[in-house]
Amino acid sequence: MYPHHLLSQSFVVLVVLGLIGLVQAGDGCSKANAIRVNALRFRLSVSPSTTDSSTVSSWSKGGGPRGMIPINVANLTNPFSGREYASGNRDNILGTRAYGSGYPYGVSDVTTIKGRPFPHSMWPISWGPGYLGGEEYWGDDIDLIRPGGMLGVVNVSTKDTTKWPNVSSEEVYTMIGDKESLTFMIADLVRICHATPGWPRAFDPVTNASSSSPSSTQPRPQNVIQYYRSSSFALSYSGYNNTFALPSSNPTTNHDSDPLPGSIVNSAFLNCVNDTIRASLPLMDSLPGKKGLSKGAIAGIVIGSVLGAIIVSFWCWAIYISKN
Repeated sequence: MYPHHLLSQSFVVLVVLGLIGLVQAGDGCSKANAIRVNALRFRLSVSPSTTDSSTVSSWSKGGGPRGMIPINVANLTNPFSGREYASGNRDNILGTRAYGSGYPYGVSDVTTIKGRPFPHSMWPISWGPGYLGGEEYWGDDIDLIRPGGMLGVVNVSTKDTTKWPNVSSEEVYTMIGDKESLTFMIADLVRICHATPGWPRAFDPVTNASSSSPSSTQPRPQNVIQYYRSSSFALSYSGYNNTFALPSSNPTTNHDSDPLPGSIVNSAFLNCVNDTIRASLPLMDSLPGKKGLSKGAIAGIVIGSVLGAIIVSFWCWAIYISKN
């Protein structure tokens, strides 16, 4: 049994170390790491009839082993049964401006995303029938069981010209993704990037699919400036027109892209938004792997055993000296 005052000191050291970890963020948008206590968690189930579910968390590192969606469990078949999921991590969360980008594994055909696994466990955004195979992720029935909730959009802008002196009223971005991720990200952006609060609204990719009007209220594939998390989340800008992503251009999931407009290419506000999404967008926590001790744990046991033997030997020697 350790003396009470040593236990108290150990507890204080742990608390201080924890606080240091929370405040070690630097200036600018890197301060996002300092407020990760404001986090979101929700469950992701791969079968309605089993306990096959995992936790999706903001700030999660993700990673871990891959899993497989069960096939025909109790006559309840997941629409994507048999596909692999998980193992995607924070380091490979960024895609490009091409729909279907950002897959760390499972890409066998760059002309479609149909049939692909879910490396980051969330389902891809769908731009409706006929666009790079995304129709299998489109429809009311699919949206009802989509991890994180139905697809939506939310605008991202700021009125804080003190924080962002060069931002204009026309610099308005739109996030596209599942409801849970959108709700968390807009709250995070309000705190970190001084964005203007807003509620998500319904995403309707079909209504504007053939429209080229810049006044359309719904984003389109050619407006996307960044995909994240295996194309399950995206950031768009209505003033950007990526001709490589137009349906008439026969796009692929690894196509090139037009440069960003000069008005936003060096935007500090955009950098903050992108950095924050990259750092905190919810990811599925690592699936349980094979049981066993890590190299660090084994090293700790060895070192602890050696130190313990030294302490016991010293204690016995001290007793022997005191008696003689």
